[in-house]
Amino acid sequence: MSDVTDQWELAPPHTQREAAFVTVPDPASAASVGLDAPVRNLQMLELQVTGGATEIYLAHRPPADQRASFDALPGKRDGDPTQVSNPRLLKAIITQAHAAGMKVHLCADAPAISADARNAFLTHVGQGIDAGADTVIVGALPAARWTADAHPGIPLVAGAHLGVTSVAYARHLQEAYGVRRIVVPHASTLDEIAAFCAVDGLEVEVPVQTGSGANCHQCRLPDQRGTGLGCRAGYQNAPAPEGAVRDLGGFLDGASDCALCDVPSLVGLGVAALQIPGRESPIVRQNAKITQMYRRALNGVAKGWSTKQTIADIDRTELMWQMGWVPRMCEQQRCRFRDTTQRRAHV
Repeated sequence: MSDVTDQWELAPPHTQREAAFVTVPDPASAASVGLDAPVRNLQMLELQVTGGATEIYLAHRPPADQRASFDALPGKRDGDPTQVSNPRLLKAIITQAHAAGMKVHLCADAPAISADARNAFLTHVGQGIDAGADTVIVGALPAARWTADAHPGIPLVAGAHLGVTSVAYARHLQEAYGVRRIVVPHASTLDEIAAFCAVDGLEVEVPVQTGSGANCHQCRLPDQRGTGLGCRAGYQNAPAPEGAVRDLGGFLDGASDCALCDVPSLVGLGVAALQIPGRESPIVRQNAKITQMYRRALNGVAKGWSTKQTIADIDRTELMWQMGWVPRMCEQQRCRFRDTTQRRAHV
């Protein structure tokens, strides 16, 4: 097994244009960066609180007569639920989250909602707001307009499905829809994130531990029991002339990429929150452990440690790091903000 020095050296460099945005932050600024974690039940909430999350995002089931989901995921993914099962549980989760000092984001971020579902959508969102949600995450412009008009006092978050890829678009969402936070696309680079952070009054949330080669859930490839796992399955073409089968997984790759080494730079840029994926996570303890790893990275920044010091501290105590993280992330160079083959595949 590699020692911590080898792990550090395995990380590839940043691209030339990003190098200027790799910075040592003011340690005090780490306290203002939130950790936004997924929750679908009370056990998951308890584990995320223990893991160090300061914000949560959740979705609840749409009405029984509504066939489509009103958030970015189906009701089940690979057999595991993604939504809070009933209104009473939704209220209990939000109440307990608030008691723990957490902000709660309601997912209403389906990438498309038909006009004839407007009233059902607004009723659905209203239930979440009545239960105590602090913000509403939207994934389509009509949903943003409907929500802004029906609930003018509720802050809106532009979810990843809105595809905020330019500063001009971010400002338009601010001015026209009252959006206060954006979730940047998975493949955003440090220089692009810096440009968003410079927009007055705009909070920037950055997904971490997500694939940077492809935006997960956007490809619309099969992801159902019995039909494969979509982008996570990997794809191969016919044998090349020399007889070898080439792996085409790179351009469809949506597996996890680590961002621990660049947490200090994200803090220095002034991001509002780091988002942990996994509303559909089949192993909720492992998902909360990922949250804890990013909490340890933020705590390292707060102590004024270098990233190498933080990794050395994690390496001494975390079995998950030694047995899982290093072989899956470090040795495979799955670095979210570094010049990797997965990232080069993104257009």
